[in-house]
Amino acid sequence: MRAFIHHHLFTQTSLDSGSLTMLGSVVHNFSEPGNYRGRVVRGTETTASFRLRVDEECPAMQVNIDLATLASPVPEPVVDESACPEPGRQFAVNPKGYTLFYVSQGRGGYATLVGKPEEGYEAQPFDSRELKEGDMFASTIIRPGIYSVVNVVTGAQGEIAVAYPRIGTAPYRPPAPVFIECTENALAPDRIEIKPAQGQVYRCRVPSRIAIELIRPNGAELA
Repeated sequence: MRAFIHHHLFTQTSLDSGSLTMLGSVVHNFSEPGNYRGRVVRGTETTASFRLRVDEECPAMQVNIDLATLASPVPEPVVDESACPEPGRQFAVNPKGYTLFYVSQGRGGYATLVGKPEEGYEAQPFDSRELKEGDMFASTIIRPGIYSVVNVVTGAQGEIAVAYPRIGTAPYRPPAPVFIECTENALAPDRIEIKPAQGQVYRCRVPSRIAIELIRPNGAELA
């Protein structure tokens, strides 16, 4: 069987919580029960829609929503937006649980806006292009080097040093994720040293959009 390799994983050197790729995901808690309608957007284009039911009777404490799959063409798209979407575009979660938005394939660049239909999209309780207090952005960097990290909303800056993996007899496994707090004036800690594919989780205490960019690829000395 031929192995399939996502070349996007190895060529990507920038990440953006407001434009998700396979190397990033966003987590949000919809604490208010009700029926929500979501849009998947790429740039200014709406590429798909979905429904999310937040129900106290729902046993699911986490639901994972793949924005790339939703954005893929479907044989018979729904014309009437008031109708229920086809299977695979309806989700449910407990109000004490979490909704994780991710990208499973392709070049990505997706964001999502979720609101209650009766309130209109102008009153979005969630817009992944600007995360709010309690939201989280999980990212993974594969290529070794030095990266800048900026909270675009607050201007807080930091740095990430990704080392080369050490070659040993045992298969390489990334260490546990590193947690970073996004506050009004800083990213804490503002500098981290990690291994390839080791996750970083940015916990938002203030409105945030996290942008990560490779600034020096020659990081062999970090090994």
